[in-house]
Amino acid sequence: MIQGNEMGEIRVLGVMSGTSCDGLDLAWIDANSSSWQVKLTETQAIDYPADLRNELHSLGGLSPDVPSELAAALDLERRWTAWVAAEIQRACGEKGGRELCAASLVGFSGQTWYHQPDGRGTRAIGDCAALSLALGLPVVGDYRSADVAAGGRGAPLVPLFDAFAFPDHAACLNLGGIANLSAGAAAGRRIAWDVCACNLLLNRQAARLGLPYDKGGALAAAANADTQTRSALDAWPYLKLESPKALAAEDFEVLHHLLDALPPEVALATATVHIGAAIARDLRSAVEKPGRVLVTGGGAWNEALLAAIEIGLNAEAQSWIIDRPTADWVDGKEAAAFAWLALRTACGQTTSLASATGARVDVYGGKLYGNFAAQSF
Repeated sequence: MIQGNEMGEIRVLGVMSGTSCDGLDLAWIDANSSSWQVKLTETQAIDYPADLRNELHSLGGLSPDVPSELAAALDLERRWTAWVAAEIQRACGEKGGRELCAASLVGFSGQTWYHQPDGRGTRAIGDCAALSLALGLPVVGDYRSADVAAGGRGAPLVPLFDAFAFPDHAACLNLGGIANLSAGAAAGRRIAWDVCACNLLLNRQAARLGLPYDKGGALAAAANADTQTRSALDAWPYLKLESPKALAAEDFEVLHHLLDALPPEVALATATVHIGAAIARDLRSAVEKPGRVLVTGGGAWNEALLAAIEIGLNAEAQSWIIDRPTADWVDGKEAAAFAWLALRTACGQTTSLASATGARVDVYGGKLYGNFAAQSF
């Protein structure tokens, strides 16, 4: 391990696969390991083949305590890691090779298998050692387990990145499979939590119509929400818990059950207004006065969802501003964050904040596979 002040600007590749299992996001960043400033240089989104997407969706149903299911999960890990390595190599070839892809380090999110901080712990599939060998680069993975071992929820992990990358925003909101936010002026005082389910709810209802997602929120905007179901969603006990708090895909069965009882278009409209109201409420509680909110993730392209958030934020004639950045940042921010956190791991720096995860102390997490010190800078 080498200390950050011994290095200048370093290119890092972030590799992210989220809870929605819609695809693999790649982001190349140039990061300064002295000031920890970051520049996003390139992104690429790679769709999963349908059969692989279905396997990843089903991963959470495999128990590590059942030998046959454990074997199935480990086989999926092997095949998925090989697919990830091949896609990274293909992407680098298409984008001109060395100049862009001469990364010194890779940050690999893995794909969550189970996340039960109060139970069996946390585990993401993704063989970092095999990926390091295939790419010929050091790889950082397993970002959550050290935080969970320190009494934290293991999430959210991005707030520290938000503090350095977007210091002028009152809050940063990510609309992925799960909606999460972070707020605070300084890295040491950053607060964050998972707000509610987001695309995991919406995409499931779109799938009932044979669609991968509700493009632009058009279907939701054209339908009326079901008032009774909306009230039931809003009464979900998690929403009343104090932060720090975090969610996993397996937490949403009761919400899916409620929405599945409605026609899919109505379910989309109902889920959208529920999500928008929950996010607006948490933003108002997290931020002392209205300001700019950076919105990223796939849900940032959902105009109906953004409208629902704005209605909730400005219900009292306040002046909140929803700031959707460039497409690279919208789609690549989470992957960029995992790249940045990988460099923090390699340099022995804090990667998760107790104020965000509930751990006893700020945590140096992640595990490094391969020899980072041998890279040339």
